[in-house]
Amino acid sequence: MAYTKAPTEHAFIKIERDLKAGDIPRLVLLCGREDYLTDHYAHVLIDRFVEPASRAMDLVSLSGAEVTAQAVEENVEVFSLLSQRRVIFLPGLVNQRGKVPKQLEQGKKFDEFLAGLAGVPEGVLLLITAEKPITTGDYQKQSDGRRLKKLQTAVTKAGGRVYDFTSLEQGQLRGFIAKRFQNAGKECSYSVLARITRDTGYGSRYNDYDLFGLENDLRKIIAHSGNRREITEADLEGTLTVSPENNVFRMLDAISQGRKDQALVYLNTLLEDGDSEFGILMNIVRQVEMMLTARQMQDEGQPRASIIQWLKKEDHAAEFRAKTAADAASRIPSDRLKHMLLAAYAVEEHIKTGLMSPRLSLEYFISEA
Repeated sequence: MAYTKAPTEHAFIKIERDLKAGDIPRLVLLCGREDYLTDHYAHVLIDRFVEPASRAMDLVSLSGAEVTAQAVEENVEVFSLLSQRRVIFLPGLVNQRGKVPKQLEQGKKFDEFLAGLAGVPEGVLLLITAEKPITTGDYQKQSDGRRLKKLQTAVTKAGGRVYDFTSLEQGQLRGFIAKRFQNAGKECSYSVLARITRDTGYGSRYNDYDLFGLENDLRKIIAHSGNRREITEADLEGTLTVSPENNVFRMLDAISQGRKDQALVYLNTLLEDGDSEFGILMNIVRQVEMMLTARQMQDEGQPRASIIQWLKKEDHAAEFRAKTAADAASRIPSDRLKHMLLAAYAVEEHIKTGLMSPRLSLEYFISEA
């Protein structure tokens, strides 16, 4: 069951290194979970190669109905006026649902478009971006990844480069936060950084909180601190978006320690924040299942690092959540976790059959788990 894998270099590190080395190919695709980084580096690349004085001539942006194989071919054949390169920019070519513009969906138009990617000449940058895929909410509304995968393959085969911006790892995220505070003339303790990364639930596949959401929260925190140089934990109260996952975990931790009155406080907080009873229940089931997996691996003698890597890969858990689940599981026997999971399954049945109201069912879970 153990899973080990060498850490993968993040795309933002790759693109920063390539920019510094001047090693940017003629064809670039920016995509991934982090729209913030996709947008940021699209502007960085444009600013790097296009002179402001000739921007109107050397930067061509095509979107929607404008995107055709013929339009791209015609524009890449025109060389720059004053800039280092002429940039042909195709923003959001693949949208959140995994769709491309309607005219490319017809017949083999998309295949013809992909075949033309190999013809980008020197002195030109064909810059393509794809939107962040939908991975949360109703399964029927989630992204179809086939078009994006096909585009990634075509870009690579054409000699281009794909920068896939996944979620930042915990250390990278702390660096991102510290840098934003530093730019605002602020500083903070390690405990403040740790609380922000923990409470927001950043990186979880089960919520849409990303660097755009984090940036917004950091602005509120900075504003709350006023003229003080140091950001304190008090500045986080009421300004930081707390993930439902985090409050559910706190509720489960309170239950495991026999503090059921405190568990009810966390349940009321979740409900007051607008989380649905069924959504809370699904979160409970997901987290108890993850902790039970971690505990069973511990009982088998698996090392902590292997357990965390397994949870990140198989349960799509954010790094902090995987570590927290593994540590919490070490304090709770397997039999207790199994009992909690069976109680959660029973609550699901109560809600579906109407035996109890949703809220009463969750309170029943707290009393029985």
